[in-house]
Amino acid sequence: MEITRITRRSLLLSLLFGSSSLACWIRKKPRLVCPGSPAVSFLNGPLTIDTHCHVFNGTDLQVQKFISMVVVNQNSPLAGVAKLLGGVLEKLAWSNAPTGADELAALQKIAQQLASCSADEASERVAGLRQDAYGRGRRELQTAVNTSTEFSQLRDRPRAELTQLGDDSRAKADAARLIAGLPESAEAYRIDRTRPDGGALSLRSDALRGFLDFVLQNFQYRYVSVHDYLRSYNQPGTRVVDLLIPNLVDYDWWLAMGNVTPTSLSTQVEVMREIAILTGGRVHSFVPFDPLREVASELGHAPEGSFNLVKNTIEKEGFLGVKLYPPMGFAALGNADMKGPKGANYWARTWLPSWTDRDDLGTRLDAAMSKLFRWCEDNGVPVTAHTNQSNGVAPDLEKLAGPTFWGKALTAFPNLRVNFGHFGGASSNNDGLERARLFAQLMNAVPAGPGRFAYADAGFFAEVIGERPELLATLRTLYTETTQKGDAALAKRFMYGTDWEMTLTQGSVDAYLTDFIRLFGDLEQRAEFRTARLEDLTLKFFGGNAVNWLGLRKGDPARGRLDAFYRRNKVPTPDWMTKVDRSVTS
Repeated sequence: MEITRITRRSLLLSLLFGSSSLACWIRKKPRLVCPGSPAVSFLNGPLTIDTHCHVFNGTDLQVQKFISMVVVNQNSPLAGVAKLLGGVLEKLAWSNAPTGADELAALQKIAQQLASCSADEASERVAGLRQDAYGRGRRELQTAVNTSTEFSQLRDRPRAELTQLGDDSRAKADAARLIAGLPESAEAYRIDRTRPDGGALSLRSDALRGFLDFVLQNFQYRYVSVHDYLRSYNQPGTRVVDLLIPNLVDYDWWLAMGNVTPTSLSTQVEVMREIAILTGGRVHSFVPFDPLREVASELGHAPEGSFNLVKNTIEKEGFLGVKLYPPMGFAALGNADMKGPKGANYWARTWLPSWTDRDDLGTRLDAAMSKLFRWCEDNGVPVTAHTNQSNGVAPDLEKLAGPTFWGKALTAFPNLRVNFGHFGGASSNNDGLERARLFAQLMNAVPAGPGRFAYADAGFFAEVIGERPELLATLRTLYTETTQKGDAALAKRFMYGTDWEMTLTQGSVDAYLTDFIRLFGDLEQRAEFRTARLEDLTLKFFGGNAVNWLGLRKGDPARGRLDAFYRRNKVPTPDWMTKVDRSVTS
């Protein structure tokens, strides 16, 4: 037992603080992740930027409504698990996850410990936070099973009797027993689920395991989630993630009639600002913009809109850009043309506020989007949008994420820096491939022309884990079709992204980064790519393209805002900046 304790402690120390020889007490405001730590820093290694991830928890979004109104309608294994465990989900108290206030208090204590360079104490504190949050999630799941007559009865039935029941009942019994048997220790759970044989989870479906991972992570502190991410993906001495870009979301008006989450957006911003500082510039978030919130404010239904939050957060709080979620119910542009059945108001939906049933709502949504895009274009602010036709309450709303509407937006705002998140679902099926082709057509290289700064990311390309040959063929097709587009070729516009924590729903996702490294290694060996001088696909995909989209070079507006943020908060030069500047001068 003593050996296990020391091993875990040394791992956390390495991850969070690096070598004690760094003498971090000489700095006025020490970095929580010291630059010499091999677990998180590799200055001589390749630049790696995750352009699309999440580190929210259950107090940041309407998890229960999102699952019950959105997830269950999707064509995915997670939808089946969500339906199967509906009785458990209804009893989960998601608000028991750490709130923003809890997080800020914890971050303040960690910062105080680091101020005196008490690495041991701070490391133990972070380990305690991880265990505390895991314990909350475990208790909630087990309580939900115990208070559900159906699940508790199935859990207690002899296995011999279960063979006489239907598949659903056997699956529910299996799930109930798995939840009842969750280990008390967060570290034991992590070790068990990452064992080659799957440990206690080996007989369970990946979908169920992924669902439990997702639920438990939604009870976690956001700061701990950042380090859970780094521990999962970093390859010390080979490749580490230099910059994470978590995307915040705003579903208040689309799923909850305007009711705010337990942790408000303004507090979420404050938390992510502190995390940006304490990780030494390793984490910079995107703030959500919801045009319906903006309209609600204009009409007196909300105390404040979205635009001012976006503007202030990006100008002052270390946020890099804006996140949009069109499948919730709005298009990039063209809302004014949307009509419901027989000419009815398109937004006359039972789950939306009654005031949205008005003839001018589409026009108002377009005005809000135009206001945002104009400001982003003028100030070099990047935008990420969910462009897969998924995660909407209704199929027709999901189509609002499509390329037609983005074509209208880029025609009106040709210099907009936009990232087509999930690349229209390119990894999913033939329909996804066709949507990706249409998005690729929006990427152009004409100076001041539409799509000059249009990019796409690989967020939630789960097929890289289990179906790499199929994804390889899809990307080979897309890259080959665009090789003649010069600076607009996909080789210069496609970027690495994970969509973590959402990818946790796929089960074991720890190989996501390494599988993409192998996949792009395969692509670079293709004769047609070598002939087209595309040998550096990997460098561009994992970092170079993101630098151009985000505007991280000296002289770019976004870089200037981050430089000022670092000066105000005494943050030393982050690794990503050193690598970007070195690539320019080398």
